[in-house]
Amino acid sequence: MKVGVCVPTRPRCPELRHLNCPPTLHDLAPGYRVARWDHPRALSARSRDRLHITLRDLAERAFGADHSGYWHTRVQSGFFDRITTLALILGPDDTPVGWGGYHRLRLASRRSLYLDAAGVVPAHRRFGLSTALMTHFLTREVLAHPLSNTYVVLRTRHPAVYAGWRRGLGTRRVFPDRHRALPSLIRRLAGEAAEWLGDGPRLHPDTLVVRDAYRMFDGDIYGIRPRSGDTGIDDYFDDTVGPKDAVLVVARTNVHALARVAAARRLRARLRHRTANGTRPAPDHTEDVRTATPTGAGASGLLSTPRT
Repeated sequence: MKVGVCVPTRPRCPELRHLNCPPTLHDLAPGYRVARWDHPRALSARSRDRLHITLRDLAERAFGADHSGYWHTRVQSGFFDRITTLALILGPDDTPVGWGGYHRLRLASRRSLYLDAAGVVPAHRRFGLSTALMTHFLTREVLAHPLSNTYVVLRTRHPAVYAGWRRGLGTRRVFPDRHRALPSLIRRLAGEAAEWLGDGPRLHPDTLVVRDAYRMFDGDIYGIRPRSGDTGIDDYFDDTVGPKDAVLVVARTNVHALARVAAARRLRARLRHRTANGTRPAPDHTEDVRTATPTGAGASGLLSTPRT
């Protein structure tokens, strides 16, 4: 079966078996599927409670920190009514091992996606699942409008996430860039995204750093300080991004950029296959920054309660 083919059956795992609105199932990567809700607002109160528990527990395992208060606040503030698409990554036994989602927006009069909080539990990170899920989302949205750019916005304090988007799409497509000024369109788009998030006054318009972005957390955001493996980027985050700050990342993508990401994923898959068959491949430097597009716990950062 080809990746991306819809499977019209209910997942086997107890967490998803009795929801009033079953997800659409698609193959995601060898041995993994994605369970996707395109209308989360249709979920009943009981189904929302079950998914809330699942998301809370996944976040604790992925980040190595207690995020129960964060998820309680988000759900109470209308999370399921506001998010455009919500997805769980299902492992070989259909047990959830990761999650993600996005909001479809119009920012600076451009088609835009805001990537919601996302992550993969540690035992399953080496398979490129975060990359596969984000590629799944982007493919769906970009191919719906193949003749125009789609802008992706995310908020993160994880340097590997920033490094990953730059590596995956190319440095000319990802902002902020320490070595060049922000184009006026990117500045406008980031400003409108920050206003939508309720972070407008805290956004630095030149660096796109959001001060005190994670003010809703009492403790640590990550159990272990995140690193990318790129000394320059790690130093930039150390010097510029405070303990509760975030970087508002803006990426410009289209069908050509998407093809580049897909080609890189195929290459990594071949390298993993060669490794599994006992052949030592050449070093994969993408993996050196934790499978960078994007990856690890909190692949797209964390989201505050956006304004409606």
